Amino acid sequence: MNRQCFVVGCILVAAISVSAQDTSVAPIDNLQNAGANRSVPFVELLRQAEAGDGYAQYKVANAYATGAGVSKDGAEAIRWWLKSARQGVADAENKLGYLYERGIGVPRDYVEAVHWFSSAAEQKLPAAQYNLGYMYEHGEGVPRNYDRAVDLFDQAAAQGLAEARIGLGIAYTLGTGVPRSDTEAFRLFRVAAEQGVPSAEYDLGVMYLEGRGAARNYPEALRWLSQAANRGMIEAYRALGRMYEYGNGIERDPVKAAELYRKAAEHGNVSAQNELALLYKTGKGVRQDHSEAAKWFRRAAEQGNPVGENAIGYMYYRGEGVSRDYRQAADWLRKAAEQNYALAQLNLGVLYQNGLGVPLNYAEAYKWLALGSNGSSDVSAASKPVLDELKQIMTTSQLRDGKARVSDWMASHDKLKLADQKPEVTELDNYSTAAQP
Repeated sequence: MNRQCFVVGCILVAAISVSAQDTSVAPIDNLQNAGANRSVPFVELLRQAEAGDGYAQYKVANAYATGAGVSKDGAEAIRWWLKSARQGVADAENKLGYLYERGIGVPRDYVEAVHWFSSAAEQKLPAAQYNLGYMYEHGEGVPRNYDRAVDLFDQAAAQGLAEARIGLGIAYTLGTGVPRSDTEAFRLFRVAAEQGVPSAEYDLGVMYLEGRGAARNYPEALRWLSQAANRGMIEAYRALGRMYEYGNGIERDPVKAAELYRKAAEHGNVSAQNELALLYKTGKGVRQDHSEAAKWFRRAAEQGNPVGENAIGYMYYRGEGVSRDYRQAADWLRKAAEQNYALAQLNLGVLYQNGLGVPLNYAEAYKWLALGSNGSSDVSAASKPVLDELKQIMTTSQLRDGKARVSDWMASHDKLKLADQKPEVTELDNYSTAAQP
């Protein structure tokens, strides 16, 4: 029993690596135009707005939103944006779409957001074209349609919108709506990065770091990732941490890596939380501290991250940094296993095989061990001897039951990909997802 669990645990440590996020920058606001109000006194703008001037109404709304010449008043801002949008002012329409998509000052309503984004996009407003593309990309308020998303991104990018170039770049990295092309993605990220967008600087840094779309270039990766980090791109701190931990083009410095991981982890980056936890577990760059390791694994787990769930489950099994608690171990491992995380499936199978934290159940153990055997080569290799040993002690009826459970689980999770298996797994876990308006 202990031998089996120990082997699984060793793989757990090695498996805390990377997972991928793939999504465009979130819908963008257009308050960059709000400063234009200041050249006209608010009372004059208000007079024009009350006389029915749609663009003056938009400026009055911006003034209420920013407190330019008048006390801030969110409700008044929305009222005037709505008046302006109903007169067909594209900036106001896009603003209302943004508010409905985010649920700011109004109930979140994706259908209403699509309505306003569509109206503004028809007037060729690039921000609205991008935002509507985002809705199609994510299936928010409309059926998901990658071809339509790419078409809208392309229209906005042709007008120079950096966020649209990032959206197109991500589409090319994934092959959604366009043929997959790292070269084209690199080109688009480069143009957007040169426009000073932190998320594009991060994406470009990742491409240089991984040698995707261009030759691997650590100095360029360091330059762009550092620039993104200095502009507040949290993911860039984690990327830089990996460069320092593994000595990618720079002197290996685990202490610096831990410092960078901590900056990202404290802002909720789950990958950085897992990697900081692993440094504490192994005593690399920090004083070894299993309690700190458990704390950071738990933070990742509480965000639903299967790597963190598996790791904190294993620590409960071992009693490392926490009091030994097989039931808690089983609970956390199950959360990860249900996400098709093969390593957790293997660990959970071992618990069922030995009746630790769960009832002894060979059929259920078989189910999870068999599912885990479909994971990466390391996990598959570890599960095979455990599964073979289990089959030797199972009755024919138990084996039939176990196989049926595997089939039932796979049928009910047919659209769920293995959480720890992705084609061409990369060193870093995401192309950027967020640029705050």
